[in-house]
Amino acid sequence: MRTSLLLIPFAVALLLACNNDLDINAEYEDRTIVYGLLNQRDSVHLVKINKAFLGEGNAFDMATVPDSNEYGDESITYAMVFRLNDSGNAIDSFPLRDTLVTNREPGSFNAPVQKLYYFTTPFVQQLNAGRMFLQQDQSYRIRLVVKGREITATTPITNDFTISAVDQDTGGTFASRVGLVNSAGEFSNYEFNWASRRDDKRFVVQFRFRYDEVYGTDTVKMEYNQNMGSRVAANSTVFEDLFVTLNGQAFFSGLSGFVRSNPNWAAADKRIFRGMDFLVSVANDDFHTYLTLTEPVTGIIEDRPVYSNIDGALGVWGSRYTKNVIGKRLNGNSLEELANGTYTSDLRFCSALDPGGAFSCN
Repeated sequence: MRTSLLLIPFAVALLLACNNDLDINAEYEDRTIVYGLLNQRDSVHLVKINKAFLGEGNAFDMATVPDSNEYGDESITYAMVFRLNDSGNAIDSFPLRDTLVTNREPGSFNAPVQKLYYFTTPFVQQLNAGRMFLQQDQSYRIRLVVKGREITATTPITNDFTISAVDQDTGGTFASRVGLVNSAGEFSNYEFNWASRRDDKRFVVQFRFRYDEVYGTDTVKMEYNQNMGSRVAANSTVFEDLFVTLNGQAFFSGLSGFVRSNPNWAAADKRIFRGMDFLVSVANDDFHTYLTLTEPVTGIIEDRPVYSNIDGALGVWGSRYTKNVIGKRLNGNSLEELANGTYTSDLRFCSALDPGGAFSCN
């Protein structure tokens, strides 16, 4: 103890004598950051090509200056995207061009003007899900030359997938309707089913409940959205049957928390149910891995590897896809619960999808 006490003045003297200027900045190294997510539904594909920045001062202040993170026109001397066949040979090419986006909302980086890069692809095929502009069974490679350094990445395109016939059907048949209450008046689950296809890895499913609020002569369109869950295909090279469920009690309870009763409404005011939509988004393997490694930490271990599938740069070059079912109806038991049930009886809901029915708005 005596020795330790004697050393304290000496240690303090050393600290006071030291230079307290700490330089935490290493020598600057140009690092390119590339982000591109291809969707075969799009004919125009946007790519972000930025540079990492380093300097003295507040990094948040530097991020708002375009020169800190955007390359000048002379820095990128080659920018092209290639379509590859199954053998990996380029069979088509699309030049990347720069453009200015002028309506970016304020955030960490410069706004409202930002530089992006884009390429366009022609119409490829008509699927039941709509018009497609990328070859879904082939891959696309980006190739850049930035300040003399070559940057490349390749990703397959996320395929269209099959939603079950019952869940896809928006007609009036009883079997195809969304059932959240059974014949005994008890809450039940609705199961939404689909089959994955090649290069489909992570699926996220949401529902959207659409309705109108009618106040006298005024009508306001509203919607209530919630996640139903996500599923990850065990193998993205084969078909796999997947599903998520929507719990009836959770649905009506959540709806009552989102939609509030209005004691000042006139007698004719009401809420008109317009339909339920199911929105499915899917990511390919590359994008799924990136999402997994950037999700919030929930465990005791906080360290995680930095993911990049781009040679010569950092970032992600992946693909995604969306497919929706629009205008599903509720079955009779669920409509009765919506109009008169425990959670929603005071919300004045009626249905526009069942004219002449017991819960019709007519």
